[in-house]
Amino acid sequence: MGRGPAAAASWIVRGDAAAPRPGTWTVRGESRRGAARVDGGRPQVGGCYDEIFDAVGPGTEFIVTAQNGPSARMLADAARDYLARKPDRAAAFANVVGIDAAMFVKMSATDSRAATVLQPGARWVFGAYELGDGGASAGIAPGVEVSGGALAKAEKFTEWFRLLDATDAGTEDADVSLRPEAVSGKLAKTANNIGGNYGAAIVTKVVEALAAENGVALDGPLPYGVLHKTFDVAGELGPLVGAERLDVLKRQIEIARDMSLRAVGEYHDVHEELFEGLGMTKSDALEAAKLYWTEVDADGQRVPSKHPPTHALAVFERRPSEPLLDDIVDAVGDCQTVEMRTLLTAFRRAEESRLRGRVPTPLAHDFKWTDERGWLETPAVDAIKARLQAGYDPTELVKVQCHHFQKPMMPDIFVSGLRDMGEHAMSFQERLGEYKAFYEALPGAPPFYNLTIGGVYRDTPDRTEFSDVSRGYVTHATATDKAIVAEIFARLGVDVEPKKVGISPLRSKVFLQHLLSLFKPGKVVAHMPTYASTTDAGKNTSGHEIVAVPATEANRFAGLFKAAREASAAAKPDEPVVLLLLEPHNPTAIAMNADEVEEFHDVVRDCPNLSVIHDIAYQGYQPQQQDSGKRYRDDGMPHKDQIYVAVLSTSKSMYASGQPALYMADKNSLPFLVDHYQRVATGPTSVFVHDLPYYRDTLDDEYMPSVYEKLQKPMLKFIDERKAAWGCDYLARPDGPPFITLDVRDKLAALGLSNKGFRELSLRLGCPLLCDTGVLRIALTGFDKSKHDEVLPHILERLDMLMSLQADDELIVAFKQYNPYYRKDGKAAKTIMG
Repeated sequence: MGRGPAAAASWIVRGDAAAPRPGTWTVRGESRRGAARVDGGRPQVGGCYDEIFDAVGPGTEFIVTAQNGPSARMLADAARDYLARKPDRAAAFANVVGIDAAMFVKMSATDSRAATVLQPGARWVFGAYELGDGGASAGIAPGVEVSGGALAKAEKFTEWFRLLDATDAGTEDADVSLRPEAVSGKLAKTANNIGGNYGAAIVTKVVEALAAENGVALDGPLPYGVLHKTFDVAGELGPLVGAERLDVLKRQIEIARDMSLRAVGEYHDVHEELFEGLGMTKSDALEAAKLYWTEVDADGQRVPSKHPPTHALAVFERRPSEPLLDDIVDAVGDCQTVEMRTLLTAFRRAEESRLRGRVPTPLAHDFKWTDERGWLETPAVDAIKARLQAGYDPTELVKVQCHHFQKPMMPDIFVSGLRDMGEHAMSFQERLGEYKAFYEALPGAPPFYNLTIGGVYRDTPDRTEFSDVSRGYVTHATATDKAIVAEIFARLGVDVEPKKVGISPLRSKVFLQHLLSLFKPGKVVAHMPTYASTTDAGKNTSGHEIVAVPATEANRFAGLFKAAREASAAAKPDEPVVLLLLEPHNPTAIAMNADEVEEFHDVVRDCPNLSVIHDIAYQGYQPQQQDSGKRYRDDGMPHKDQIYVAVLSTSKSMYASGQPALYMADKNSLPFLVDHYQRVATGPTSVFVHDLPYYRDTLDDEYMPSVYEKLQKPMLKFIDERKAAWGCDYLARPDGPPFITLDVRDKLAALGLSNKGFRELSLRLGCPLLCDTGVLRIALTGFDKSKHDEVLPHILERLDMLMSLQADDELIVAFKQYNPYYRKDGKAAKTIMG
């Protein structure tokens, strides 16, 4: 069984001494007795599963799949088909456990291409799945683990494998592991294969072509390491291609490397929720792919790998290769596989020499697939639009597919983690605007209700004073400016003197990130979910440890304060602890009551190393909200080196989207912060400062009460009555505007949809909602107060329709059929695990 990553067989492991069928291979020896190797060719390229299943006998205990590609899923599907055709064979499968050899050892070439050596640090991850049910789900469907009995049997297999000494001495327990589902290890393995196999194969053919121009023949496939930036291209490949071709070759390697990483990133996006289950971000997947290009040498140094991947060997020997990317593209569809199809196109071009007997020319400098048409301008959408001319039909709308383009590549010289930062739903807003225009142009379509807006939409009078507007630097806020800011705060329920306010040079999201960067690396305690941009920046660019506290009804603020105390007690000397306090909290809209405010003050008093960044973006939204920072503004913090800063987003309460934030701080910290930001950022925009009177005069004291009384209160009553039937509950019941947040994890599982899937479904039906990590947020500030009475009944009707949908409803069936990318456990999620 130790034949390395190119192993192409399935093993039938028996507990009896029955003789193997003709054509199978028996491993002799006491510890391996009864193991039969069935070679019917790779099933992905035409091998016969029946030969494997016919070999299963009453004493068969395991089927071990040791293939690249989606072996476990394909074998399970084949088992279901086999038992449907041969139900009399069901008894033989009753006790069979599938073992998916998900992570193969890392091998390196020796002087002979026929021999390889085991690299230090090799790891094996086995995934268990069940075949007794005909491959229905256990261990295959995401999140569906095998039974306890099957797992116990798989553990015995794993213990046996540890005895084979297939890892470094003494690391067997850590480096041979078992998972209760086959999909887990395969995700990482497939990402690594995508990131290395194809790129190395492409470069192999490029070098072969350039070497031929130089009159030299390439004598073997190139290794994974050729993709690594430390690979010595000139030293290793210069004699082959010639000095005059080195620049071309280096550029070709860069192209292959970038295409490979883009494809890995896209593969992560397709299976984002499955990767989340493994605790892997996109950055983790990309770093793992890069690590796969390396190995550890005899001195313990990590160097470019010397091991050629199977695809490079296949194209060099002009024989077929595994259709790994072909399978993924076929299962997921064209719209969601732009980067993977780009890589596959380049690889197929490299394979042309096998098909046409010629050496391919080097790659073009840009292989990126482009399509000038928008996602709503495809022939398929045109056909849907034509059918909808006869009348509105939501079943047609859920068939609309959208393109998903990967985020731009991040330069390697940037700090890690930037790729995963921030609110990725922001890109959804662009698609939302495009679809809204498409939807509202359809004849007979019901009104479009956008329930994603976290800011405020309201009608305000136009600015009329455009004379004498300063265009020069604003280096500081004048006494007049501060007086206006204090007036604005007073209208929002904050009692502050003009001398105690500041105007940030940055909008609130960036200002919060920058504030965290002022602290030495420490711990940041925050409710989750929250603004990802803030906590991600704290972790990735400021080096803080994030202590996440679920924002649930049970936790509210008491759970947050408890975590802050624990973080304070655990902190090292001189290690800061920052309490990131969102109040009202986004997305639950909970705010501190009187008792919670007192507990907040107790925590600040009892924890001398605790500072507070108070995000009051929604100040003034809730009448019961208290001015809990006043004592610190007036009297300072109870301990030396404690900091309190309160930040107000002008996009929310002031209806000034994108403008600089306003802030306040404790008595002793404010002077430094004002001076610091004056020195490093000059000051806020001159037009914003000029417009402060306009923003003050257009504040609307009646807007939020209208949202509360006319939208949120009746909607909460409506949800109270229906949430049990919908199959969900509040994440935390809001204390006031602007949100209502529901825990829809069970609902999504019942529908078979991912978070993005429900979000896209709501968009198709003209009532978009944000959904992430099983949390559905209903935002209520997207309508002018003059429309509140009018829109409420229609919003409730649309919300009830969406939340009452069941898995077998026509809309859900059609949506998943036409958008398999968004299925929670559909074909894409089940088969693209190879």
